[in-house]
Amino acid sequence: MLLRQKSWYLVLVLFVVSTSLRPAITSIGPLMTQIQQHLQMNALTASLLTSIPVFCMGVFAPLTSSVGLRFGINRAILYCVILIGLATGARVFTDASVALLVTAFAAGVGIAVIGPLLSGFIKEHFPDQAPTMIGIYSLGIGVGATISAGLSIPISTALSSWNGALAVWAILSLIGLFMWLPVLTPRPDRPDVLRNGVRRRGLPWGEGRAWLLLVAFGLQSGVYYSVTTWLAPQAEELGYTAATAGMVLTTFSLIQMVSSLIIPIFINRSRSRTPWLVLSCVATVIGLSVCGFWNGPAGPWVADVFLGVGLGGLFPILLILPLDETSNGEDASRWTAMMQCGGYIISGVVPMLAGAIKDVYGQYRFSFEALDILALALLVTSFFLAPGRARGTRSGSR
Repeated sequence: MLLRQKSWYLVLVLFVVSTSLRPAITSIGPLMTQIQQHLQMNALTASLLTSIPVFCMGVFAPLTSSVGLRFGINRAILYCVILIGLATGARVFTDASVALLVTAFAAGVGIAVIGPLLSGFIKEHFPDQAPTMIGIYSLGIGVGATISAGLSIPISTALSSWNGALAVWAILSLIGLFMWLPVLTPRPDRPDVLRNGVRRRGLPWGEGRAWLLLVAFGLQSGVYYSVTTWLAPQAEELGYTAATAGMVLTTFSLIQMVSSLIIPIFINRSRSRTPWLVLSCVATVIGLSVCGFWNGPAGPWVADVFLGVGLGGLFPILLILPLDETSNGEDASRWTAMMQCGGYIISGVVPMLAGAIKDVYGQYRFSFEALDILALALLVTSFFLAPGRARGTRSGSR
């Protein structure tokens, strides 16, 4: 298959592979109460099921450059999909908290490396349609997150096993594995060692804007993973059944999924990223305020709308910005790897912090009030983050 001429297939396979990148994390939330009861885990320990893969996504993101150099970008993506699938499928055998945490670690390593690689893949194959392709990428992530959040409870009931409900999402990795195989090309003798006569460089630690992106990504991701972990348990705390609480999380994921596709399309037609970034931050602040200060039965549904729109917009925008700063796939991967490295390390602390606050004060609303403060900090940061349309060749020209 001459995939250079089959752009439609590259779009399709990018979407399919993206669906496998979040179920290992987002399937935990709806089943959190069952997992805690079965494994006798408190809220802080249970939050590690989300925080460990997020930490891994930060700590191991710098491996992207060396892994891509060793195997080539397409083959490296394939290996990451395999690792995520194996880690997710292994959960069917876990009946102890340590074993479950090990699978979270392994999945996190795979997700850490594949994320920047896919950004580089987009920059390389779709340089003129990057915002739209980031929207497709985000949509795939949203679809995977939505179906895993929405169907984990019914699957758990049907199988009479929360383990099986966690492991079934390995199917998405299996589908992605077989669809990615035609993308592979025979490896050159020296894969990606040199490109345009320039040796591969390290992460852009000396770039001030790269650090700003890192902080913003950390705040956004910390809020997102805390919401996916604790939104359903908070709904149960307010009197919802487990099934209805799962629907609350599913609704959030659906709205986020649609927003992550639509907002990049509008961004692509806009002269500036800033208004969309600010509006997404404002919506997130409102949604967290509802969770923290409105304890009525309708609160979770109202929060779904604002959090879905806000976080659905923030994620693709923050993935687009490193592409704005670079001119080729290699530099895009470098900037994205740095952003995700520090950003995910920051964000890994946040769900643990939210869980610890719940353990101390006894109610989830206090956790969401703390998250609201982080969202306000992100709102302030957003005014400095995207001064205008892409500036193009900053990194690539040096």
